[in-house]
Amino acid sequence: MDSIDKVRILLVNDDARALFALHTILTDLDAMIDMAASGPEALMRLLKCDFAVIILDVKMTELDGFETARLIRQRPRSKYTPIIFLTSHRATDLDRAMGYELGAVDYLFMPVTPEVLKSKIQVFIDLAKKNNQSNRGECDLESVNRSLKQQLEHVTRLNETLQSEIAAYRQPGSGQPEGMEHLIVQYAGDYVALLNADGGWIYASPSYHGELGKAIQPDISYLDIVHADDRERVRSVFYQLIRDNEHVRLQYRVQMPKRGERYLESDASLIRGTSGNAVQVVMVSRDITERKEMEAYILHQSFHDALTGLPNRLLLEDRMKQATAHLGRQHSPVGVLFIDLDRFKDINDTLGHAAGDRLLQEVAERLGRCVREGDTVARLGGDEFVVLLAGLEDIHDAALVAGKIVTAVSDPCHIGGRELRVSPSIGIAIFPDDGQNIDVLLRNADTAMYHAKQEGRSRFSFFASHMNEAANRRLLIGGALQYAIAESSFILHYQPKINARSGQICGFEALIRWPQVNGEWMPPSQFIPIAEDTGRIEPIGRWALLEAARQVQSWHAQGAEYCPVAVNVSAQQFLRRSVTHDIATALKETGIPSAMLEAELTESAVMSDPVEAIQLLTEIRDLGVSISIDDFGTGYSSLAYLKRFPLDKLKIDAAFVRDIIADADDATIVSTIITLAHNLNLTVIAEGVETADQMSFLMEHGCDEMQGYYFSKPVAAEEALDMLKRRRFNGENRYGTGSRHN
Repeated sequence: MDSIDKVRILLVNDDARALFALHTILTDLDAMIDMAASGPEALMRLLKCDFAVIILDVKMTELDGFETARLIRQRPRSKYTPIIFLTSHRATDLDRAMGYELGAVDYLFMPVTPEVLKSKIQVFIDLAKKNNQSNRGECDLESVNRSLKQQLEHVTRLNETLQSEIAAYRQPGSGQPEGMEHLIVQYAGDYVALLNADGGWIYASPSYHGELGKAIQPDISYLDIVHADDRERVRSVFYQLIRDNEHVRLQYRVQMPKRGERYLESDASLIRGTSGNAVQVVMVSRDITERKEMEAYILHQSFHDALTGLPNRLLLEDRMKQATAHLGRQHSPVGVLFIDLDRFKDINDTLGHAAGDRLLQEVAERLGRCVREGDTVARLGGDEFVVLLAGLEDIHDAALVAGKIVTAVSDPCHIGGRELRVSPSIGIAIFPDDGQNIDVLLRNADTAMYHAKQEGRSRFSFFASHMNEAANRRLLIGGALQYAIAESSFILHYQPKINARSGQICGFEALIRWPQVNGEWMPPSQFIPIAEDTGRIEPIGRWALLEAARQVQSWHAQGAEYCPVAVNVSAQQFLRRSVTHDIATALKETGIPSAMLEAELTESAVMSDPVEAIQLLTEIRDLGVSISIDDFGTGYSSLAYLKRFPLDKLKIDAAFVRDIIADADDATIVSTIITLAHNLNLTVIAEGVETADQMSFLMEHGCDEMQGYYFSKPVAAEEALDMLKRRRFNGENRYGTGSRHN
């Protein structure tokens, strides 16, 4: 087929290495391959040529695959050109749906085996050839026949020439026919060998002599240059050719003295004597080492994660099959650890994918140091990893490994001049008790991982059957949250803070509540973690800030003095830098003094990236809003950073306040925190105050503000307004009683 008529395929990818790899894999297809390094370049090529199929990457920087496909479809000549999306990035159902809406005939994910990719593309090459033939019509048949006749005559002449040369060579005493070497080299390929029926050398082209030198001798077999591991296979094929066949093609390794181990692909053709017996074999070979290396690279990429080099899901599943099949017969348990990095998305969104990728690589290295040589550490994608522990002597060994992972991964990571912290939540499923197949084991380990997150993160949890019920409930809550956000179904309750010296209300903390249709309340401890995991916490936090500001304005309009309200800011809201804008919007829309809003953040939120936190906290302070650190003492604050943070208040966690009367250690911790805070010119708030003795202890040690059920439960806005009008707390007539809400 002339090049002008040959079928073309177009590869579009902005990764030069991936583009080269794809070209190498597809080079033996009967089609011309065009390459484009961007969407615009692909569109330019479509102006000049038509293609049988376009293999299009999705994630490209200049013009992504979806937009490129949309533009391709707008061009009449390429409106129906088949498009195959090929991407190494994780895709959602929405991504795949968008691809098919744009007319994609397939949506493939790397890794994909070369054979599968080639077979899919070959379908469209064959279809294009048939269409080309049909389009020529009967008017082209005569010219096609003329062309075929000319080609046949040319081949016949070459065959007659070659036969006459071979015949001349066979005559006894005849030397090498003049021009034979030139003929063979010109028409046959890189390496040409003429062998006898036993595999001995008769003739070798200059390319062979240049590579092998003295290794080519009449008394030496061609098989001697074949790699020892491939020799018996090649020998078997060679003698099968002598017995049965006229032609075979095979691939094998040879040892080249100058270049070491190389791959050859050989076409071996049999030459028969006048009596019909096999007398000689012509071996026409070409060096395919680069192609084999690229195929090996693609194969490796098909089973390994490109970012971390760890096994991917395909290889993990294969190893899990082997482990469960082999060790299941020996009744040895197999552990599956499903690992998710807590709040990794916040770091990725705040500092960018480059920092996130480097953090994932660091985590991968740490995971590898926590397991045995025969264990498997795999990355499923995103921030999800799986550890396969084969041949456990006891299931508690899985807990030991999980504990090591929690410790190793939780240590600070220094990336790009920043100190970053993530922690792992780990779910553990054990074969065969928690599942007999791979899908069930992974699903149950994933369920146990979410249980670990609910229990406080940075820990591990073994799977238990009741967790499936909890997982289903989590799915239901996640769906209901979306509706609640759209309908603003949440309300705020307010718990007063009492000035320890004057006994007056000095502020409130706004606490979110979610009323259910049955009249009950869903505790924040149940739905807030799910909102964080599903990315729904930001709109909830934005609503809480605006609602609290509106309530301050409403109280003031009803005759109460201005009183500050503290609103909890989630780590995601803080790290994604949306909180400053949300606070500014709430202040602008309501017109309240900026000092009437306070932002409460947890230790872990500000310590995940202290350098970034300082900048964000400063932006909030510049709005005139005060900042407090909630649950102080439960995290890992560095005193060096603590004094650099632009803070106003420290809030002592209720866990320390609870036992300050009975536990000397808790009493010491609380008094130390109060002293530390005052030395840093910070106001100290104690939460969880429930008894008069606790109140007396805190007042005696100089605590500035107190909050807890001893004074009041969180109450609705109307009750809070009544408190504001009374203002002063009277210990004999507390503001409210009732059961606690988290």
